[in-house]
Amino acid sequence: IGLMSLSKGLLEEKYRYLFKEVAGPTEMCDQRQLGLLLHDAIQIPRQLGEVAAFGGSNIEPSVRSCFQQNNNKPEISVKEFIDWMRLEPQSMVWLPVLHRVAAAETAKHQAKCNICKECPIVGFRYRSLKHFNYDVCQSCFFSGRTAKGHKLHYPMVEYCIPTTSGEDVRDFTKVLKNKFRSKKYFAKHPRLGYLPVQTVLEGDNLETPSQSPQLFHDDTHSRIEQYATRLAQMERTNGSFLTDSSSTTG
Repeated sequence: IGLMSLSKGLLEEKYRYLFKEVAGPTEMCDQRQLGLLLHDAIQIPRQLGEVAAFGGSNIEPSVRSCFQQNNNKPEISVKEFIDWMRLEPQSMVWLPVLHRVAAAETAKHQAKCNICKECPIVGFRYRSLKHFNYDVCQSCFFSGRTAKGHKLHYPMVEYCIPTTSGEDVRDFTKVLKNKFRSKKYFAKHPRLGYLPVQTVLEGDNLETPSQSPQLFHDDTHSRIEQYATRLAQMERTNGSFLTDSSSTTG
């Protein structure tokens, strides 16, 4: 899984490969098989001490999310698995993000950052879905800088490769629609750029092939993981102010 995640290729082909690794002879996957896949996949962010940001080590909520998405059928097909992965579930969102980061490294966008005036924008481009012709480079976006009356809770779309004419028209339509929505609407209707999974008061863990490796409590990564868990709990309690990151994967 580690080599696959770092390889160059289409994102959906990576999803297809993951599914085939655990699917049975009928090319279908049940809950236990999906649990084995997600258990192995979550070890990558776990070893980096970032597992809390992706819903924790318990993969049972993610398995439930996938099968609920497919009407709780006993088995799912590769198409149904890919459809779920397109929603970018919290436990697996690191994979498409890694894919977009690699794609954006050398991407050049024919647009100017409204804050630092960088032109062309290199890397990720963030386009406002509230204001016309409002673009932000990745440096200004990640540092939380704004201009021209643009608020952090306003919806934005992320591009890792140059936009097409169809995407430009689609975004123009969304901006036009959002012009008629008030500031309070966006503050009260925050949207996450991934499919969250419930991690509190879950049922028993699904059986996994081996015990997850334990980190010592005095280890730096362990402390970071604990802090990230607390931040995630605070976000669920207080509500998220994240932007609408309807990302384009290319």
